[in-house]
Amino acid sequence: MPANARSETEPLAPPAVVFAASLAVLCATWFFGISTRISLNNDTDIVARAGISRVLTGGIGDMLDTFLLIVVAAAAYLCCLWALRRGFRHGFAAAIGGTVLAGAAMLPAMPLTSPDAVHLAADVRTFWLHGTWPAESSGAPATVDDPVANEVRVFRSAPSGYGPLAYALGGAALPFAGDSFRANLLGQKVIAGVFLALTAAAAGMLGRRLGQNGGLVAGIIGLNPMMTWQYPGDGHNDSMMAFFGVVAVGLAVRPGWRSRGMGTAAGIAAVLCKYGLLLAAPIVAAWWFPRWRKVLAGLAAGGGAALLLLYVVGAGPVTNGTIGPAGAIARTTPWGVLQSITGAGAGGADRMVVAGYLLYLAILGAILLWHRLESETDVIRAMALALGLFFYVCAPGYLAWYLIWFLPLAALSNSRWLMWGGVAFTLAAFVPILALNWGPNLTRDWSIANPVEWAVVVAWVATGAVAFAGSFEGGEPQWRRSRRRAASGPRFAPRQKRRAAG
Repeated sequence: MPANARSETEPLAPPAVVFAASLAVLCATWFFGISTRISLNNDTDIVARAGISRVLTGGIGDMLDTFLLIVVAAAAYLCCLWALRRGFRHGFAAAIGGTVLAGAAMLPAMPLTSPDAVHLAADVRTFWLHGTWPAESSGAPATVDDPVANEVRVFRSAPSGYGPLAYALGGAALPFAGDSFRANLLGQKVIAGVFLALTAAAAGMLGRRLGQNGGLVAGIIGLNPMMTWQYPGDGHNDSMMAFFGVVAVGLAVRPGWRSRGMGTAAGIAAVLCKYGLLLAAPIVAAWWFPRWRKVLAGLAAGGGAALLLLYVVGAGPVTNGTIGPAGAIARTTPWGVLQSITGAGAGGADRMVVAGYLLYLAILGAILLWHRLESETDVIRAMALALGLFFYVCAPGYLAWYLIWFLPLAALSNSRWLMWGGVAFTLAAFVPILALNWGPNLTRDWSIANPVEWAVVVAWVATGAVAFAGSFEGGEPQWRRSRRRAASGPRFAPRQKRRAAG
C-alpha cells in the first residue's frame, strides 16, 4: 500500500475535526434555529406560560421546521459521540467544553416545553426573600406579593414539590437578577445548565475511574439535545439531583465504609433536591450487604406496596399536593395511551398509577434477586436497568426532563444496549413533545386522531427497536456474551488504551 493511502478503517477526517464541526452545527442550530426565534424577549405572558408553539404559530409548517432543527441537532450530537467513541486527545475536556457551549446556545430561549422554571424562579425568591416554605400552600405564588411571583400564570395557586437544597442552590442567581422577571428566570436556566455540565463532568470522571471512555460518557449526557433543551433551555432543576446522584453513586460503589459514608451524604443531598433516585437506592444496599439481598428484595417490594397502600387510603407521608406528576398520568406515557383507549376516569386513573408503581416494585425485586452484582459497574448497570424500565414501562407521570435520572447511569453502564437505548429514549422523546404542541394542527390538517397517543407509540417502539439492535454485536445477543465480556474488562475504554492493552 502506498504511504499516503488511507486505511479502510481510517476516518476521512480526524475525530477531533469531526467533533469540532459537529459541535458547531449543534450550537448554531440551537442558537439561530431556536433561541433567537423563541427568546426571552417575547411578551411576558407568553414567556410565563411557556411552550414553543405559543411563538411559532404557523401550524404544521412551523412544526416541520422545528422537527428538522431537532433532527439536525440530533445528527450533530451522534457525530460528536462517534468522534468521542473513536477517541482523540483531550476528548474529555472537549466534551465538557462542548456541553458548556451547547448549553449557552440555549440560554436565550424562553421555556420551550414547561412553565416549571417560572414557578421555580418565584419559589426561590419566596424561600430566600420572604422566608416562606414554597412547598406549602402558604408559599404558592398566588399568596406572595413579589414581582416574579406576580408573573406566574400556570399552577399559580399550587405549591411546588422540590427539596430544600434545590431552593437553596437556586438562590445563587438572586444577587445578579434583581427584581426582573426575565433575569430571575434566566438565572434558574443558568443554574440548571451549570449542573448539567457538572453532572456530565462527574459521570465522565467516574467513567474514567472505571476504565471507560470518560469523554464518551460525558458527551452522552452533556451534549444530548434533550438535556440541553430541558436544562439550560427549560430551566428544570433535576440536574441538581442528577449531579449529587452521580457523585453519590461513584462513592457508594467503592469498597470501604468511609467512601460509602460520603456517598450516603451525597445521596442525601440528591434527595434534598428531588426524591427520584431513591427508586434505585435498594440496589446499592444489596451491593453493600450481599447476604441480605433476598431480605432487601422483600422489603423493597413489600415496603413499597405498603407505602402505596397508605396513599390509596389517603394517609401517605406527603399529602399537601406536592407529589405532582408522581400521582398523575401524563399523556406522554403508555399509561396515558391506555387511559385514552379505555376512557378511564379519575378512579381508573388512580388504579393505573398504583398498578404502575406495583409493577416497578416487582421489577426492582427481580433485579435485586437475580442481577449480577460482582463489580462496581454491575451495580451501576443494575441501577440503569431499574430506572430505565421504570420510565419505559412503569412510570405513569413520566416527563421528558426526568430522563436525566437515568441517562448518566446508562452512559456509565458499559452496556451497549443500555447506552443505545438511553440515547434513543432521549431523542425519541421529542416526538410526543411536538405532538403536544401542535396536536390540534395535526388533527385538523393531517386528519390524525389522537396525535399525542400515536406519537407515544412511535417514540416507544423506536426506543425499543434501537435498544434491541444495540444488544446484538457480531450476530450474537449481549446476554450470551456477558460472562465473557465481564472477564475482558470495559468495552468503552478510550481507543488508545485499548490498543495498548492489545
